Formats: sequence, C-alpha cells, structure tokens
Amino acid sequence: MHQPSLSPSPETAATAQDLEVEVHVWIGTECRAIYKIPPGVYLVGSDPSCHLRIDAELVERMHARLSFFGHRLFIEDLESHGGVFIGGIPLNLPTPVQTGTEIHIGAARLLIHFAEEVRSQIAADLEDPSLGLATIRHELAQEPHQVTGTLGEGGMGLVLRARDHRVHRSVAMKVLRSGNEFSADKLLRFVSEAQLTGQLEHPNIVPVYQLGVASDGQVFYTMKHVRGETLESVLQKLRTSDVETARQYPLSALLTIFQKVADAIAFAHSRGVIHRDLKPANIMLGTFGEVLVMDWGLAKRLAETPTLPSDSSPTAPEISLPTEGRFNTLHGAVVGTPPFLSPEQADGLATLDLRSDIFVLGVILYEILCLKPPVHLHNTEQVIEAIRTGKLFSLAERIRTPGEHGEPPPPLIHCPNGKLPEGLAAVVQKAMQHAPANRYQSVEDLQKDIVACQNGFAPAAEEANWFRQLQLLLGRRRREAVLVGCFLVLSQLLLTYFLGRIAADRKMLRTSESALGESNLELKSANQRLEQIVYQLRNTADSNYKDALTQLRQRKPSQALAQINLALVGVADSPRTQARYLVARGHANTQLGFYSEALDDYRQAAHLFPGCIPFDEIETDLSRALDDGFRPPEGWGWEKIDVPIPGKPKQPPKLPAATPAPAATPSPRPLKPTP
Repeated sequence: MHQPSLSPSPETAATAQDLEVEVHVWIGTECRAIYKIPPGVYLVGSDPSCHLRIDAELVERMHARLSFFGHRLFIEDLESHGGVFIGGIPLNLPTPVQTGTEIHIGAARLLIHFAEEVRSQIAADLEDPSLGLATIRHELAQEPHQVTGTLGEGGMGLVLRARDHRVHRSVAMKVLRSGNEFSADKLLRFVSEAQLTGQLEHPNIVPVYQLGVASDGQVFYTMKHVRGETLESVLQKLRTSDVETARQYPLSALLTIFQKVADAIAFAHSRGVIHRDLKPANIMLGTFGEVLVMDWGLAKRLAETPTLPSDSSPTAPEISLPTEGRFNTLHGAVVGTPPFLSPEQADGLATLDLRSDIFVLGVILYEILCLKPPVHLHNTEQVIEAIRTGKLFSLAERIRTPGEHGEPPPPLIHCPNGKLPEGLAAVVQKAMQHAPANRYQSVEDLQKDIVACQNGFAPAAEEANWFRQLQLLLGRRRREAVLVGCFLVLSQLLLTYFLGRIAADRKMLRTSESALGESNLELKSANQRLEQIVYQLRNTADSNYKDALTQLRQRKPSQALAQINLALVGVADSPRTQARYLVARGHANTQLGFYSEALDDYRQAAHLFPGCIPFDEIETDLSRALDDGFRPPEGWGWEKIDVPIPGKPKQPPKLPAATPAPAATPSPRPLKPTP
C-alpha cells in the first residue's frame, strides 16, 4: 500500500485551499493505495496517465472522473462498460460523494474520507455570519414538529395530527401508545412498520416522510395527512340509504376505488409483502380522489421467518362488538381484524401467502356489493369459527337475510337498478374460496375479471354460457341493439304491409283474371260474329262493288259510297282488287265534292297498283278543285276509268279529246245568307 499525494490537473487547478480528501482503494480485502487529493479534477482508471491508477479487473483505461470543488466531491462515469456504482445503483450523472461513501469501479472499491480538519473547515465556512444563514439555521435547529390533535388510534399506537415547521405542512404522526414504548418487541415492530411502509413507494400506499426520535425520546414516524374519510365510513352511510353518498359513490366509483386498493396490494406482493390487516377502515379516500391503503403495522415479508406467539398472546380474545359493528385488530396467533380474515388467518397459521390478502380483498368486495359482511358479527369466536370452517353467507343469501338484530337487509341503492351484478358475484365467490388453490392466484387475475365486468364482459370466474354472453353483448351495445330492434320491428311492419298488399293484389288479379276470362269469351263470340260478317261481306264484296258502279252511273254517289265501303270491308288481300275498289270510292267522293278524301283514295290505289290510273293528272285536277272548287259539268275524263279485274286485263276506253273550256269565268259559289 502506498500513500501518494496528488496535485490537480493543470487544466482544472483549484483555488489555493488547505483541504484534502483521502481516497482509499480496496481490491478484495486488501487496501492497495490511499490517495490524498486537494481540490481539482482527477481521472480514475488503469492507464498509467490517470491521476488515480487502479489495476484491477473490469477497470478500463479511462473509467471515471473525480471532481473536488467548493467543499464537495463528485464522481462521474466516463461511459465505461463496467460502470460506476454506489450502493449497487449505477451512476448516470455526476453524483456528490459524502465521507464514508463506498464506490465500486470494476473489481475495486473506493472509500472516501474527509479529514476532521476538512469537515471543521467546511462547517466554519458554512457558518460564516457574512452569509446571512444564521436565522434559517436557527429555525431548522428547532423542534421540527408540533402536535395539534389526534386523528385516530389503534391497538398499538396513536395517529396524531402535527405541524411540520421545517416544510410548513400538516402531517400525520404515528407514535406508540403510552407504555408500549418501553417494550422492545413493540418498538421493533413499530420501526419495522415505518421502514416497510416507507419502502412501498406507490401512489395508493400512504407515503412515509420521516422516522425519528423526538426530543422527549419518543420514537415516531410521519406520513401524509390524508383529508377525507375511510371506505368504512362510506359503506356505513350507504347502509343508511344516504342518497347523497349513493350519488357520490355509485358502484362504478366504488369499483374504481377497489381497483386502486388492489393496485397497492399487487405492488406490495411484487415486493414480497403481504398486508394481513386489510379492511375498509384502513382505506382512506381523499377529498381529491386519493385512495390510500393505511396501517401496515401487521404487514409481513414473505421471506421472513414466522414469529411464534408467546404463551400470553391471546388466540381469539372475547371482544364486545363496537357500536359501528366491527372488531379491533387482533394480535397473536390470529392476526388481523374479524371478519376481514382469511381461513388461514382464522386457523392461526403462520405460513401465510399472498392468497390470504386475495381472500380479504374478496371480503371487501363482498361488503361493497351488499353492504354487509359475509357473517353475523355476534362475537369474535363465532366469527372466526365461521371463517375457519367456511360457513359464510353467499351474496345471494346475504341480500335476503335479516341483520344481526332482525333488521331488514339494506337496499342496494348504489347498484344499477338496485340489483346485484351477476359477474361481480362470481368474482367474489372465486376470490373467497375456502381452499387457497381454488382462489385467484394473483391480484392481477382478480383485477382482470373486475375490468371485464366494468366493460360489460363476463369474467372468467363466471364461466358464462352463450346465452349469457349474448345478453352481455346486447348490454355493451345497447344503442346498437335498440337500433337493430327498431329496424327489425320496422322491417316486420313493412313485411306485413307488403304481404297484405301482395295478398290483396293476388285477390284483385284473380278477380281480374275471372273478368278477363269472361271478356275473352265475349270477345271471342264477337270475333266469331265479326268473322261471320266479314265472311258475308267477302262473299258480297264483288256484288257490292258492282252495285256501287251502277249507282255511280246513275249519279247516286251517296249510295255508291255506302256500297263501296261495304265492299272494302270484305275485300280480299289482292292489291289489284283493293285498288279497283279504292278507285270506285274515289269516283264517289269526287261526285260528292269530297276532293281531299278522293285524292287519298286515288293515292292509295296508285300505290297498290302502279299505273292503274293517271295519278298525276288526277292530283292536278283535284288540287285545283280544292283551291277554287271548279269541276267540269260532265266531270273529268279520268272519272270514267275502271280498274281491270285481276286475271282479265282490258284496256281502258279511249276518251274523246278534251274540248277547251270557254274563257268564261266560272260562276262563284253562292254565299251563305247572313242571318
């Protein structure tokens, strides 16, 4: 071992001060070197150029940096692979080091020692009157707490309300009851409670601020002063059907509180700690939504060896039932508070595990649901015996069973529709199974089932069938279910309406078909009669035509028109025959002065039998007649044309040359007399 005295690096030389710090380098059980360093910056590593050279395993060339300035020593990791550790925790930033601190660098340990004259010099410098710190130091040197009242009491200690003068806040101070401070066992349990609670840093576990000894020798610890009420107080108000409490704490809000309590217990279990005294009276509800699990005085680490009770410890003392209907916490073989005990606690078993807390969580959830514990609270022995043997009321029984004094069970005004939720009842039943192996095996499993119930699903403990699953699905999708129901009803109404319309239409169709059948019969009969008439007309068509020609020669155009119309009705399909009849009707219309109708007849005839008549000449003459009404007294020459009979062609007779008409102006048509 050597004792070199180092100077700071020239780049970071400190102001001249007669201060030195000793750095002891240990490798295994041997102190290899002691460095005395004045203020400055020093490199630590295995490289020969380092100020503090350490030749040990896992120590890198440039491993760490020591900085000594302003009465403070800092250690900094230079991003080494091995790291720098204090108390087993790796350092990420420059960290101040106090005297006696042990620093691990690779396989080496550094112990820091400030000499007495250094500490004295630092204290003298800090108490320099010119700094103006005397008033503040005097205030901080006074008694830190002032008791201002009592918040509560338990079997072993008191919880006081106190004022913390140093940080100016109200705190809860727990102290031992008078006389208990002289018991080593109770004092050790008290200190263990403070230390264990302080180590359980969780938002739902009451935080511990300070553990200490007051000026009068009283051991105390302070914790957060929670302003609010206990869960027990809330449940008591619900038992009395307090409407305002039911509005503020419906079942959904109570389940949220329960989940936060379960979060705290799950965290404690992850740290190997069981509570052993869970109950609504130990759950504080803050004014601003805080939920804190209190009183960890009976908490126990699972790795601890169980402490056997002394002969004088009561196993199940006879305790009168308090006015609020609850027992005090028991100590000894039976640890906890009836009825919030697991069967293992009721049996006085020392080897408890986390499933004991899970059972009690089930009891708390039981009371949240039906506002009553699962057993009548007559006396401690009966309660413990009922828990030990598993003779507890089911939830369905409890909501119908009268109370201890025959009073009716309280109405479930905090539950939806005043009814017990089936899913949560199954969760309680599984959590409170008598055999630990049949319960939930972790708080997380219990919480998952409660979350399933809160979200409208069936918990695993319920083992719901398909009908129950469908019922829950409709409950989760209530709006969609209503819309689907309305759609189905509307669809049914529309279907009924359209089916009725179809039936009515079918009936009308059958009626129409019947009428149509009758009409078809009548039409058939009429067609038969018409066919007979047409047949007769066809047989008489040629004679009617000949009669029409005779009437034309006799200048009887009206009779001729009637006869030729009959002939046209019965005419055959021969175009020549139709053309001949049309020419005859054109002659009749011409004689009657119906020049437009006559022109149509001639046009049809010329179309059916081209060349049978001089249509151009006829059209010219009739057009003139239509314009001025002129017609030769003896008629036009083409009026004597007759269409030959088919199969018997004959030349039309030669017409004499037309004599030019005198130049006399035709006489105008007579005017109608004016009335």
